[in-house]
Amino acid sequence: MGGMDDRLYYEGAGSYDTEAVRFFDTAHEGAQLRAVAQAVDRFEGLRGVQARSVVVVGVDNASRAMARAVADLRAPLRLPVVVASVLPGYVGPLDVVVVVGDAADSEDASRALITAAARGAETVLAGPGTGPLIDDAPDATLVIPALPTAVGASPLRAFGTVAAVVDAFVEPGEVIRQRLETVAGEVDHELETLSPERDESVNAARQLRAFVAGARVIHTGFERCGLAVAQSAAQLWSAKGIPSGFVERDELTAATQESTAASVSDIFHDPFIDGGLRPEPIKTVVWNHDGPVMANSRAEGCEPSASGEDGTVARLLVRALAATVMNDPLS
Repeated sequence: MGGMDDRLYYEGAGSYDTEAVRFFDTAHEGAQLRAVAQAVDRFEGLRGVQARSVVVVGVDNASRAMARAVADLRAPLRLPVVVASVLPGYVGPLDVVVVVGDAADSEDASRALITAAARGAETVLAGPGTGPLIDDAPDATLVIPALPTAVGASPLRAFGTVAAVVDAFVEPGEVIRQRLETVAGEVDHELETLSPERDESVNAARQLRAFVAGARVIHTGFERCGLAVAQSAAQLWSAKGIPSGFVERDELTAATQESTAASVSDIFHDPFIDGGLRPEPIKTVVWNHDGPVMANSRAEGCEPSASGEDGTVARLLVRALAATVMNDPLS
């Protein structure tokens, strides 16, 4: 495939189905976790190490959101997990630096790896398959191989890598590998139910996309897993062109009320020129919840995971990601 054919394929033009094309990378999220699982042996040297901190340098908001989700799920933390866009100045031999994200030409990420390695820190890279970031990585950096078929960013690859590094300080590699492979299997099962080939009556991602169509979106959760998914989903959706925000449960009522008030009191609105003000409704998505919710809200939950919180969060994250590839029913 090349030239004009490439452009037609990725734009979903010609005979290509746009949803199927956009779903391609999402469909590899289980395989991305397996790639991390296969590399877990490389972290055996961390077991028992008294590190000062794990520093995660994320090249984009989604990668940083995945790192924060891991930190939330592992709380109370055994050691500090610092999530940043650039390398903190204190990093030295007692720290582990993990770079995650698929921006092949990120100068900040490349500089973080090189500087951290020069200071004696352990370094890990879960990045792209090709490009300056991977080419310039220090020889001592532990590299998680990228999948050769997927071309876009992988949220669960970042999630799995950070989780594996944090867990490697206290757990045997085999335990970590088995957990990642179990989560990968659950993600694959979830993805089967989210395929664009399945219609709205049986596809939770398509139902979710239809629910938020034409609305302003707020993500929230009522407990730890739900909150981790909600914060990450808000970043993933915004990056995919569905602007949305996150609030905690205690802030939800005030957020919806204040947002509604702001929309109906636009000082620049001229009813003689612009017509009657018709604000977009506010819709709330409550993650990892199966019970009743407030008006204009939708609960997104799943059955308990055999792999615990990691499996629950991973399944709901791919559902959130799959919803972004579905066609907007109002467009």
